[in-house]
Amino acid sequence: MSDLNLQIRRIKCDETKPSCKRCTSTGRKCDGYEFSKETSGKSASSSTLSPPQRPYVTVQHLFQPDSISKPFQGNTQQRRIFHRFQYCTVPAFAGGSESGFWTKLVLKVGQEEPVVRNAIIALGTLHEDYQERCGKYSPQLIEDDSHRHALSLYSGALRQLNQRLNEPTKTNAKLAIIASILFACFEVLRRNNMAAVIHYQQGMRELIRQMNLPDGDESSLASSGSQATFREIPENEVDELLRVFARYDIQACTFSKDRAERLATHLTLPRVLPTDLTLSQVRNHLDNLLVSVYQLVKSDLRMYRYWDADLVPLEWRTQTQEAISTFDAWMTALEDFFASNAQHLINAEIKSLLGMRLQIKTAVIMLKVCIDSGPESTFDDFKDDFEDMVSKVEQMTTALSMPEAMPLEIEFTPFTMELGIVHPLFFVACKCRDRQIRRRAIAQLKRAGKEGVWEGPIMAVLARRIMELEEEGLSQGEVVPEAQRFHEIKKNVDYENRQILMEATKALDATWKNFTIHREAVPF
Repeated sequence: MSDLNLQIRRIKCDETKPSCKRCTSTGRKCDGYEFSKETSGKSASSSTLSPPQRPYVTVQHLFQPDSISKPFQGNTQQRRIFHRFQYCTVPAFAGGSESGFWTKLVLKVGQEEPVVRNAIIALGTLHEDYQERCGKYSPQLIEDDSHRHALSLYSGALRQLNQRLNEPTKTNAKLAIIASILFACFEVLRRNNMAAVIHYQQGMRELIRQMNLPDGDESSLASSGSQATFREIPENEVDELLRVFARYDIQACTFSKDRAERLATHLTLPRVLPTDLTLSQVRNHLDNLLVSVYQLVKSDLRMYRYWDADLVPLEWRTQTQEAISTFDAWMTALEDFFASNAQHLINAEIKSLLGMRLQIKTAVIMLKVCIDSGPESTFDDFKDDFEDMVSKVEQMTTALSMPEAMPLEIEFTPFTMELGIVHPLFFVACKCRDRQIRRRAIAQLKRAGKEGVWEGPIMAVLARRIMELEEEGLSQGEVVPEAQRFHEIKKNVDYENRQILMEATKALDATWKNFTIHREAVPF
């Protein structure tokens, strides 16, 4: 943010870019860090042509294979945090199939580059503070010395990155891409979700730009329609990075983002059934399936929910039906895998893999209602699926002795960046109108903890309010009428004022063209 802007607005930016509290609290957009003009793609430029196909090998050497055995550059405290980061922070953030980034790439680059090393120290310091507070949050608690020290380290890493980006080189672009992931995680941990989205989007778009540059060209502008190829099995460090960004994009889409970043996905089911795969291979394929399905449900396909099927382009109908058949077939085989391997899994694996299975099940239900599914009563057909999802979570929370928690109070379930059971439970609580099932889903949300931007206890409050509004005036056992059912539900958590800003639509008639909007600030 320029000095001129600061003088005009008469407010000092706290430099926790890209979205500092002082800027966003007054309704302004903080400038954040930006890639230099020579290194950033001009998204405003348009082209009706597809980007030229270039050999993928051009970006394989974006990261040089330097040794991680170099001595660590830093004082005793920094060495302690770096060590703690490897053994405490990485497991909390390395979900699914993205461990290659967290256990290898980020540590290697952090040993050699001060920008990334300082970002690691900042995230590790904040995570230690978060764990010492057991996730408890209040304006008073986050003003203590340890939290402020973490913010100071974060601001320093951002300033250092901005200085590096004044020189447009591929190395500096690489550092910004890696740092954007660490910064996004930092913002999620401090519950500043909008800033987290800005960070990962900047990094993801720069990575895609790098992947579309010609050989030896560091200054060309990639087309605004450029895509990156998402590979089933990562072949290099660029693939590892794209996998992290793709998973974060899914998380943003589940919570509030309308569209997924476009990726070229040519994913096929493995010829070997899950029963013959290793746990690592199954986890990788689950991630692949989730990325693939969100490329559909968060695309133009969504507009056809209220169209007659005959009016929907054949290409979309065919693609959707093929995807549904594919996912249903593999999910059936997947359940057999877990039935025969459950006794060999540790508690963390049980929770993680159940979350991934429920995420895919939720996404497939969303996919099935993308075309010609106007009435909310369409979701009544999935009652058995909803019952199965809630039952599986109940079995797990009982087996793992996961207690209920209040919003922003002490967390009994450790934080994880990985999408898990919170989003599926919230989906069930909103879309299942069976009185008992949705109440059981809400009860389980209180046990689910914090998973990235999703917080179970907070979502339990919102889900209960949605249920109360839909069931208002009804006697027990009475079916929720179509006119009282919410269609699209948007939400934003205001942590400072402890409220959820909710916006939900109801259809005014059976044409599905006229909707009324209900807005409410739900306290927690």
